[in-house]
Amino acid sequence: PCWSKLCVYRSEFAGTNKGTAALWEVKDIEGTVKELKAKGVAFEHYDMPGMTLKGDIHAAGELQVAWFKDPGGNILSVQNAARAKKS
Repeated sequence: PCWSKLCVYRSEFAGTNKGTAALWEVKDIEGTVKELKAKGVAFEHYDMPGMTLKGDIHAAGELQVAWFKDPGGNILSVQNAARAKKS
């Protein structure tokens, strides 16, 4: 089965485009990042408390996320679906 989930959250950066505009949960984040990078996607790196940067992937416990920008400057991300599996 296919499904989609839309997450909406409050952000102090609302309207400024300094927060994530959209994210996709993926089963294989390493493979997804590698595929996107091969297509020319440049990933963003942030200094975030509690997160370790492993290549282009930020990690904290089971959470893994990689941020990038679309041509309009909107911040997008892919993250592992580990959290979704537990719910």
